Amino acid sequence: MATGSALVLTTQKQSGLAIVRSLGRRGVPVVAGGPSAPTLGMLSRFSDGRYVHPDPEAGAQRFLDDLLAYLDDADHDYVFGPTDWMTSLLAKHRAEVEATGTRPAVEDWETFERVFDKGRLFDHLADVDVPCPETHTPESVDDVASIAPDLSYPVVVKPRSKTYWDDEGRYATYLVDDRNYAGSPAELRDTYRSLLAAEPKLREWPPIVQEYVPGETTTTVVLADDGEVRAHFQERRLRTVPPSGGSSALLGVVDDRRMYRYAERVIGAFDWTGPAQVEFMERPDGEYVLIEVNGRYWGSLPFAINCGVDFPWLHYRQLRGESVRHDGDYRTDVIQRRTRQDLEWLGHQLAERNYRALGPFLADIVRADHTFVSLRDPLPTLWTLGQVPGTLLSAGSGAVDTDEAADERRTRGSAARDGRKNAGEPG
Repeated sequence: MATGSALVLTTQKQSGLAIVRSLGRRGVPVVAGGPSAPTLGMLSRFSDGRYVHPDPEAGAQRFLDDLLAYLDDADHDYVFGPTDWMTSLLAKHRAEVEATGTRPAVEDWETFERVFDKGRLFDHLADVDVPCPETHTPESVDDVASIAPDLSYPVVVKPRSKTYWDDEGRYATYLVDDRNYAGSPAELRDTYRSLLAAEPKLREWPPIVQEYVPGETTTTVVLADDGEVRAHFQERRLRTVPPSGGSSALLGVVDDRRMYRYAERVIGAFDWTGPAQVEFMERPDGEYVLIEVNGRYWGSLPFAINCGVDFPWLHYRQLRGESVRHDGDYRTDVIQRRTRQDLEWLGHQLAERNYRALGPFLADIVRADHTFVSLRDPLPTLWTLGQVPGTLLSAGSGAVDTDEAADERRTRGSAARDGRKNAGEPG
């Protein structure tokens, strides 16, 4: 019997907590899931229960068997998995999950894979009026050698996706760092060869070679229905961690119609349904160049919700068969801090003896909203504050701090030291 209940996985992350809060405060029965207890979502007053499961990273099949057995006994209408690796797993095994009577809140695998695989993504967009970096999909080192003389440099060698499940159910993360950039044909050949040697699994899913695009990372996030954008929000990274480029630490709002039109064309080209993150690099000349599309919820989801676009609630209503649409009006005067990430940013600055960074950091305590703070839901706030000393100290030492931090480190590539980064933000 349909109850409207939702299972939210990966609630050790802020995006999972945001979904729990969004749905729970509207009376939706919500169970928070994660590989250990407690998670941020499990601590939320809006969670009606908890589901602790085997760690998917230790083996996809064991996790899936446990999830399917749980869903057979539980009474959930929907399951959300707001990370890159969990969304891909639910999409790939969507039919098995649906057989339990629970609907995964993800796109079908055929559509999802065309976005998940960056090679297929840019190939599909070749005739769409959206600026894209020149992208090549070589199948071997010999292919790279044949195209290398004709490319403009620098270029970046990128995995087709940041995360990957192989046929044996093993999970891998492929990072983008200094090793991935090349400034000449000879360097490209050496870079490609060394990456394949370091990551043998990449031979099964050969990396792409892409033009390097300088600029600032800007994003349009959407909820779509069969290729039509029903809700959107735009943001810009003001601080990142590591400081040379990476995950967002401080965010500002953007309201740009040209970037929106580009995102609209991208979403329409895939007839996409559900949430998606369309990421651009804004070049110094003001043009937006598409960098990637993530067919899932995004790490800065609380920012959009706090500015007035409640994507999880709209998505939930869409799953129930309602025709939803946001009016496009959202706050543009908000600056939001992803507090743990910004503390890590400060730790990097202090480790480099850049003590002047303390001034703007302290100023932003007053002027910026905080993703995790909720007076109506205090326990996740207190839990996060309890991690502050470890986060600040470990940022300079390289140690792993909280469970959430460790999870994000596994899915966030380190950035090139000179700020070159044609890579997106992890889940």
